[in-house]
Amino acid sequence: MGVVDERTRRRCICAVKWLPAFFSLLVIALLLIFGVSTAGLALQKPTLGLAETASSEQAHQDEQPAAQEKAPVHEKERLPAGPLQPPAEAGLPKAHAPEAAPPVAPEHGAAARGEAHEAHGEDHVELPEISSIPGVTFVDTLIKLMDYELNGRMLGWRPNGIMICRLTDSINNYQLGVLEAVRFTTLRLKDSLTRLGEADTYDPDLEQAVNELMINASSWWFPSAESSYSQAIEHLKKFKTKLEKGQRSFYYRRDTLVALLSTYKDQIGNVNRTLVMPVGWRKSDAHFYYAKGVAHVYYEILKVCRVGFKNQLATMHAADIMDEVLHELLIAEKIDPWIVLDSGFSGFFANHRANLNAPLSEAAHLLAVLSVL
Repeated sequence: MGVVDERTRRRCICAVKWLPAFFSLLVIALLLIFGVSTAGLALQKPTLGLAETASSEQAHQDEQPAAQEKAPVHEKERLPAGPLQPPAEAGLPKAHAPEAAPPVAPEHGAAARGEAHEAHGEDHVELPEISSIPGVTFVDTLIKLMDYELNGRMLGWRPNGIMICRLTDSINNYQLGVLEAVRFTTLRLKDSLTRLGEADTYDPDLEQAVNELMINASSWWFPSAESSYSQAIEHLKKFKTKLEKGQRSFYYRRDTLVALLSTYKDQIGNVNRTLVMPVGWRKSDAHFYYAKGVAHVYYEILKVCRVGFKNQLATMHAADIMDEVLHELLIAEKIDPWIVLDSGFSGFFANHRANLNAPLSEAAHLLAVLSVL
């Protein structure tokens, strides 16, 4: 073979040493690309209607009641962005207001301000059209939000998944946030929104829905989370049918609204804590996407409440405050980074948890104000 030159031997050794390093860098690059792609898919918004897009700026449309003899009456409002600017309420038919509620006086110039904001391309909250039967749209929105996470999203329910679902932790935590918000809302629906008082009976379908939603999100067998949550959706559909047939009632009352808003205030406050406390960069995206899931559910539900409880908000002089809550939640909806960064508050890069905390903290403060009015 001959004598190997010292210079030649050194080069051969370097080539052998660099080969594993090259493959290691290639694997790391592929993992980063996969992480970015899964994070980008984490915030796919549910489509709450057949004629809708997945954009958070568009209103979510509700299905018409099946009974043709009860033609639903609808109303649609448009909220301009900006602090404490109430929408125009002039020209709405009187059929929308309960008989016991006082008429709402039109606010001069509100429509003109809304058109001006739209002309300048500013963000605005688009309120949904709701059924004339109280509570139908509220329950239907809950059903669609949870059904999307089970059946509308790729790979379905992921917190209890194995193999590839273990790698999509951003979506997993987003779904956990949605689940927690749906649980609180369904519990409040059972306890106060559908009862006249403490002596009134609970609806059995709502009781079963709450029980099924309390199953552990990571349970995959006996029972699986998917089967339990699907059963909860079926019970909510049965309750919705009862509302449409007049067999059960949903009450637009001031006290029930305050109880719901107080519940939302408490949970958003708990979420805010996780968005500002130091958790390390490995867990920062988990808290970020969990908060996004909670905020998305409350954004959709409160839009329905803004229309359904319009007269109660007017008597509380709180319509403009509710409008600002929705505006802050819309800002939270729009925070959608490819990669969640956790830089210091004075760092060169973004701190996305702190960015999300800002509108949610303001929303929690405004909900606290509403809950004591």
